[in-house]
Amino acid sequence: MKVYKYILLTVFCFIASTATLKAQQRISGQISDAMGPLMMVNVVEVDKDGRFINHATTDFDGNFSMIVKNNKNKLKITYVGFKDEILEIGDRTVFNVMMRDDNVIEEVIVQAKPRTNSGGLNILEREVSVAKQTFKMSEMEGLSFASVDEALQGQIAGLDIVFNSGDLGSGTQMRLRGTSTINANQEPLIVVNDNIFEMPDGEEFDPSVANEEKFAQLLCVNPEDIESIEVLKDASASAIWGSRGSNGVIMIKTKRGSRGKTRVTYSYRYSNAWIPKGLNLLNGDDYTMLLKEEHFNPTQSSDASDAPELAYKPEFSEYENYNNNTDWVKLISKHGHTHDHNISLTGGGEKATFRISGGYYTQSGQIIKQNLNRFTTRMALDYFVSDRIKVSSDFSLTYTNNDQNYHDLLPVAQVIMPNMSVFSEYRDSNGNLVVTDDYYLMRQDAWYKFNGNQKDKINPVAVGNLAWKNEKSYRITPQISLDYKLLGLDRDQHQLNYYGMVYMDAGTLSNSSYLPGSLTNRGFSGNDQYNATWVKDQKTLSFNTRHRLNYTPKFNNENHMLTMMGQFEMSVGNGNDQTSSSYGVPTGITSSTAGTYLQNADTNTWQWRSMGMVFSAVYSFMEGRYSATATLRRDGSTKFGPGRRWGNFPGLSLRWNIIDEPWMEWSKEKIKLSMLSFRPGWGMTGQQPSQEYLYYTQYSDKGYYFDNQKAITQLGLTLADLKWAKKMEYNLGADFGFFNDKLTGGFNYYDNTTSDQLMPNYAIPSSNGFSTLAIKNTGAIRNYGWELNLNGNKILEFGKFAVSVYANLSQNYNTILEMEESVLNNANEDFNYANGSYLTRIQIGNPLGSIYGFKYKGVYHYNYNTNWSRDQWADAKLRAEEQGYQLHDLYPVACDDQGNTLYGSDGKPLRMVYNYKDGKITYPFRGGDAIYEDINKDGNINELDIVYLGNSNPKLQGGFGVKFQYKRITLNTQFTYRYGVDVVNRARMDVENMHTNNNQSYAVNWRWRKEGDGLEQPCLPRALYNTGYNWLGSDRYLEDASYLRMSYLQLSYSVDPNILKKYGINQLSLSGSANNLFILSKYTGLDPEIGADTWGRAFDGSPTPRSRSFTLSLTLGF
Repeated sequence: MKVYKYILLTVFCFIASTATLKAQQRISGQISDAMGPLMMVNVVEVDKDGRFINHATTDFDGNFSMIVKNNKNKLKITYVGFKDEILEIGDRTVFNVMMRDDNVIEEVIVQAKPRTNSGGLNILEREVSVAKQTFKMSEMEGLSFASVDEALQGQIAGLDIVFNSGDLGSGTQMRLRGTSTINANQEPLIVVNDNIFEMPDGEEFDPSVANEEKFAQLLCVNPEDIESIEVLKDASASAIWGSRGSNGVIMIKTKRGSRGKTRVTYSYRYSNAWIPKGLNLLNGDDYTMLLKEEHFNPTQSSDASDAPELAYKPEFSEYENYNNNTDWVKLISKHGHTHDHNISLTGGGEKATFRISGGYYTQSGQIIKQNLNRFTTRMALDYFVSDRIKVSSDFSLTYTNNDQNYHDLLPVAQVIMPNMSVFSEYRDSNGNLVVTDDYYLMRQDAWYKFNGNQKDKINPVAVGNLAWKNEKSYRITPQISLDYKLLGLDRDQHQLNYYGMVYMDAGTLSNSSYLPGSLTNRGFSGNDQYNATWVKDQKTLSFNTRHRLNYTPKFNNENHMLTMMGQFEMSVGNGNDQTSSSYGVPTGITSSTAGTYLQNADTNTWQWRSMGMVFSAVYSFMEGRYSATATLRRDGSTKFGPGRRWGNFPGLSLRWNIIDEPWMEWSKEKIKLSMLSFRPGWGMTGQQPSQEYLYYTQYSDKGYYFDNQKAITQLGLTLADLKWAKKMEYNLGADFGFFNDKLTGGFNYYDNTTSDQLMPNYAIPSSNGFSTLAIKNTGAIRNYGWELNLNGNKILEFGKFAVSVYANLSQNYNTILEMEESVLNNANEDFNYANGSYLTRIQIGNPLGSIYGFKYKGVYHYNYNTNWSRDQWADAKLRAEEQGYQLHDLYPVACDDQGNTLYGSDGKPLRMVYNYKDGKITYPFRGGDAIYEDINKDGNINELDIVYLGNSNPKLQGGFGVKFQYKRITLNTQFTYRYGVDVVNRARMDVENMHTNNNQSYAVNWRWRKEGDGLEQPCLPRALYNTGYNWLGSDRYLEDASYLRMSYLQLSYSVDPNILKKYGINQLSLSGSANNLFILSKYTGLDPEIGADTWGRAFDGSPTPRSRSFTLSLTLGF
């Protein structure tokens, strides 16, 4: 029996082993794609239940070999970036497989309605009911920008962006839908990846007082890392950001990784920039002739001719230092170079995606010794734990090093003496000219009339090369977030999604400056500018956390859609800084603590807390034909006292897609209408003060009392009743599209009023013990206007040639509605009657930005001769009429409303005078003096003759561009414009007044010199040193600064990827651009693009103009 058992067991084992050997077999093959063999491809044997049985990976040549356990199983081949291949094994032993790109969709056309995130809710784009506009940074590919605000100029309707200057670190000034606050932050809120930008001291960022690199550094994002920018315009859109969104919101979204094989992209941009030709200034010879005349005219004295610095006498010991024609502007100007390197790695698989980038930006300015260096790195990682849970992390680091000039060099270079030498010069014993290496400075014993009027001007070439100012900064912003789908996974189920985020912001900022003693023309003793240093170090740290729940119920009736969001967020932060300044630092040392005379040292600490809660909901009916969005934000801030810390900010908007109505079907065929909607909206936002601790009693040391004990004083009154400023806005909008949305556009009309303005330094009666309050709620400002934006995507196509266009324009009106009398009295000071002054006048019912001054009418051609008799004046009148003039056209005499000359009791014409008051005449006008219109016809030019001259708010502003495409070649253009904006050209005022020792422009050569001048051709008033009123604030210097600027002209070429694949490259793009190519304007200054002051007025103080440049760009991907 046992023998049979062994025999049967042996037979069974043989049969089993035979079956196994028959099932197992070795297979091999090669895996490749269109470019060749693929390495590390996964080749897996899977059974019918999808379980892994065996696996192998391909080698360097794409080959693999493995034993399959069962030929009834299947072979699954997977590789990141390619479609999975599943093959039957059977009796097949060789598998040569060509992988298909995962991005190629075969035989399937999917038409999905585009969706977007709006206020934390994911909805259809056709359900968006708020006023917003999106800009894709891909449109700027190949162009070089130091910060994102440069790219936005002219792209967004209603967003007015003005460059402060062409200096490195100059920054921009941004206004969205006008100016809604007075003497407070007027800039839109900056948001990066849903995180509000905070200033280092915890306050909202104001780019108008920050430089370009602070902007980029504080945003902590390289423009190359930006994917898109969304601008929220109306209050119903920005209400979700509460008090911080009162000036609009600019939301920046950075790039993230995507599934697929790892892709490396490198880009390099080189720019060469230069300053456009500036003012035509006098050379040294013309300058000395002017000064001699200028000093002679008031007193008829030749003192100036004897001034050794103007006399050109070789016996003067410093003759060679004042015998030149120095072009100071040319000497401080140069070509600037920019090198912008960026590299990124992106990719991912089923479980995770990543993007890692690094950028190095280095730029030398168009003014000597300006250099900027910035290093940025950013990492974005998304890990899909499951189909319900996603964990994301972001990390960014920014380092900037900005070498700046000690002070602005251009304004000094324009007015310093052109006959003075750059370096010290002299003649040796043989009569040879010796030029030393020492920079020349005017001596303190120079002609006395140069005191405070040239002696205070330091050689700008020397300042640029020897003095310096530097700013360094670090900023680290790590973030981690969690997305959790608690209920259904798609829109066919009830959805409840949780989002939680923790964000940290750590930054340091170090500022320092140094002025060497060699640049002061005074000795060491008592000279606080001798080897003077200044240092400020600042550190900040903040944490922000946000938690959000989104609920979207599933309705059986698909005509209804509702989605809701509730959010809570909290922010805490603190910071500190230390500042010190000193002088007398040992030469070669720049530390303010190294054996010096300490001038100042102080330390500050601060902290801030804020909290906010938001509820938002969107309801739509009939697939978005009708939709409504409601938002309520509740903000809390420690900047207010108890009982005032919380503010509520609601918003409501509707949308009616008229195109979906059955009675609009005709329009789709007859006029090719693809979209027509109407969007009414209302919302409220707020604003909080810029300071902490206002409701506390604050103290500080002030002076000393007995035995040198420090005295303590109260800084001001407590502000427990301070409340939120409120901005209420209405918006009526419409969206339209034609030709299947090839041509799209939007129109918005808005009307907003900001009340309870936060007015700083509010004047109060001194009987309170203090003359001002730090901040007071008072006043209301209204802004209303309209915006239009158009986009034509390949609006014209001829074969492989296509034309795309975009355009936007907007108009804003500004009005002061309310203002307390004390504020008006404080702002509207009496006119000071000084040359160059404009009257500050704030009036209810008028706009901010209004400019008031005198009306300039030309130059008096003849003197008022006090010795003439009545008959002689009658003869002069007759001669004037024979030439087609009235007497007051030629002589400084008064006239009535009809132009008739006014006569005194002696029968002689009344002489025009300036500021006749209390029986005294400040100045009687003479021949060659400026004529100002006598508004009230009393013969006295005073503040009663000051009138409204213009306004610095543009009547229209915007941009447009055209893109031409042929195959893979693109020609792209952009233009920006502002129309109807008035600017005071103070730079021209400074170089045409002939009132000081400053250099002047070439235009002064056509000045009044003798009686009768100006009759043949217009001329400038006469030269009068420190006398007369020939350059009062008037419309003579108020110019129309309307302009049309060609921002860039770019030609780019993208190489065909099919050609590149054989070299292992998937992208190669080349481009060249000319930037700021030309500007059309009647403005006579260097650049008509001038920012406004806190009262909205624009004064051109001769900043460095925006440079012209060309850029060459290379982008390589593999």
